[in-house]
Amino acid sequence: MWSDLHFAARQLVRNPSYAIVAVLTLAMGIMATTAMYSVLYAVVLDPFPYKDVDRLTSVKVWEPGQRNYRTGYNPDQFLEIAERNSIFEGVVASTVSDILWTGDSDPKRLRGNFGTPNTFQIMGVAPLLGRTYRPSDGAPGAEPVVVIGFRFWQRQFGGDPTIIGRQLRLNDRLRTVVGVMPKRFMWRGADVYIPVALERGKYPENVYSVHLLGRLKPGVTEARAEVDLHPIIADLKQRDPGQFPEHWRVGLLSFKETFPSGLKETLWILLGAVGLLLLIACANVSNLLLSRASSRQREMTVRSALGASRGRLVRQLLTESLLLAILGASVGVGLAYQALHLILTWVPPDTIPDEAEIRLNIPVLLFTLGVSGLASLLFGLAPALHTCTQDLAHSLREAGRGLAGGARQGLLRKGLVISEVALSLVLLVAASLMIRTFLTLQDVQLGFHPDHLLTMRVPLADQRYSDPNRRIAFFRDLLGRLKALPGVTAVGLNTSVHPMENWNVPVEVKGAAQEDQRPVELHQVNADYTRAFGIGLIEGRYLSDDDIAGKRRVAMVNESFVRDRLGGRLAVGRIFRLPEIRGDSRNSTEDAFEIVGVVKDTARQNLNGPVAREIYIPFTVLARADRVVVLASAGPSMLTRAMAAQVYAIDKNQPVTGLETLQAVLDDSIYAGPRFNLALFSLFAGLGLTLALVGVYGVIANSVTQQTREIGVRIAIGANGYQIVGMVVKRGLWLLLAGIVLGLLGGIFAARLIAGHISSVAAFDPISFGIVALILLATGLLACLLPAVRAARVDPMEALRTD
Repeated sequence: MWSDLHFAARQLVRNPSYAIVAVLTLAMGIMATTAMYSVLYAVVLDPFPYKDVDRLTSVKVWEPGQRNYRTGYNPDQFLEIAERNSIFEGVVASTVSDILWTGDSDPKRLRGNFGTPNTFQIMGVAPLLGRTYRPSDGAPGAEPVVVIGFRFWQRQFGGDPTIIGRQLRLNDRLRTVVGVMPKRFMWRGADVYIPVALERGKYPENVYSVHLLGRLKPGVTEARAEVDLHPIIADLKQRDPGQFPEHWRVGLLSFKETFPSGLKETLWILLGAVGLLLLIACANVSNLLLSRASSRQREMTVRSALGASRGRLVRQLLTESLLLAILGASVGVGLAYQALHLILTWVPPDTIPDEAEIRLNIPVLLFTLGVSGLASLLFGLAPALHTCTQDLAHSLREAGRGLAGGARQGLLRKGLVISEVALSLVLLVAASLMIRTFLTLQDVQLGFHPDHLLTMRVPLADQRYSDPNRRIAFFRDLLGRLKALPGVTAVGLNTSVHPMENWNVPVEVKGAAQEDQRPVELHQVNADYTRAFGIGLIEGRYLSDDDIAGKRRVAMVNESFVRDRLGGRLAVGRIFRLPEIRGDSRNSTEDAFEIVGVVKDTARQNLNGPVAREIYIPFTVLARADRVVVLASAGPSMLTRAMAAQVYAIDKNQPVTGLETLQAVLDDSIYAGPRFNLALFSLFAGLGLTLALVGVYGVIANSVTQQTREIGVRIAIGANGYQIVGMVVKRGLWLLLAGIVLGLLGGIFAARLIAGHISSVAAFDPISFGIVALILLATGLLACLLPAVRAARVDPMEALRTD
């Protein structure tokens, strides 16, 4: 083997141009494959650092036939499940909460996680510095403590190792830092972790709902879990029927299913795309090896005549292929390291687990090694078998004529090029569909100008603003101050902003013939919100300032609500109920609302999808709105400081988050996913097209070289340059057309696979398919043109002399 490797290295050194082209071709395919697999491995296959993560599960309650389910419970329900179950070693409660951090600098909103004292024990991760919770930390009267996350520690304290023992004022309470968690411990993405002891009938730290996570005992099955949990949930439903669906089931939800990546399906598809790119690269290198066959044919024939077996010769050639693959992998890994940084800049925000660490680790490098070995077989086996023929006399004759395998090898090379063209077209079809989707999204008429709208969130902490009247007074003051700023046309308030998703709540419509169980989107707004977004009125009236101030149970609904829930009949004056308000200790029990107006539909988060059924109620009813939006006549970026200043003028300790234009919000959310797909598919399609064109050029150029004598004869008997160019281009045209036909068939199949990632564009889009076919045909003909022109310039005397 060492002798074979040594000989293979000498062969590459003697043919540096061939070696460089082959290595770089392989490097492109291996670079893309390695980079995508490293992302897939970190995001989907192994994203979490917790101990035995497959035994961490949530308790899921759902209604058969419905997509929604719940894994969150109020403190009483959590304690009931935690105390009565027999399938978990331990159960953890956690939250995602706004934490107010105040001190010497501006107030800051932190992402907090209130958790039971056993949180870190169940998660199975030791601290980087200090310690984690103790059971005594949750006891009444215990010293307030906090454990901080690694990123927060780095961002705010520069990784200061003396942080342990320092006190932070969190929600107006001094807490001592007792520990710092490792870099990958990002449970619920928190900056700070605060212990909380849950008690029945109480809401410590204003914790009204918690997520339940348990560590399963070994050997517990889904069936046993359902049997164990069913009577517990049945008792909870009997005590509070409104908290659970009429027909329900209970089961387990794995950790990876509970906290999935928004890119899971996309990454698998992209891995398939780079697999196609690697196949194109292998086909290209295989063609390169076949082109060298003419110079190696006599050598292999002589070796065989001297007694070398066919297997021995194949082994020698495969060793050379393996060396090429190793060199290509080495270059490819270096390129993948750089490509990862580029890919990460395109990843949409909040689509990968916070714990995921994307890097070139040992599993990724082992994958690359395996791919390289497989690639060496893919591109090396066919040339090796064709070169090492057992027909010695025939091989010597064709080697002397420079035909390198003759007709059989020519057919193989043409077949490889057709495959390259077809695979390249599949990638181009996918990229074109992504381009069409992205352009279609950007062409959607929103009904407002997002670059003229500034939005910010003002998260009023329950600890400081537990009284709804205080929250209402704060925002009424703030809205008045903002409207008085120069350049402000309108100021709106809501729990979210259009077209982003908002609260989804069940609605009961009085007098409806058949109750629709699907939730509707609830907006809690002020009177100016519809003006800020230009939402037109169809029937009745808008909400008025008197409605807002008087906390009236009135509402506006959109056209889709009227059509789907009221059967398209007269809406004004109809009554509906919001049952979720009942039983909530923070809200009034009055849940009936009268419709006073119907407004136009608006685009929702997926823009091209079906319009949501929406209702608008005064924000003063529930007092939970905290998202402010300002319509500016011009230059909204000039208002950012002034908007934050108005908040600080009311409460100097109140933080502001998400202060940006609505256009920036859309870019980071709605457009980010399609842009990510567009960028990567276009990159891979561009690489695939380049490799395919190189393959086409190589086959045509080699064909011209082998047929120099024939071309010379044709010119000698009167063929002109145009005829020679036409003859050569025609041969390339047939290869291109055959590849395009196969590629279009493959493109139809690929379009179905990615149908979930395209919108407002049919899976078989004639425009996309036609454009990419024309692009590939045109560029392929250009690749044929250069060797065709060279053929037309052949000197007949020189050509005949070479025979």
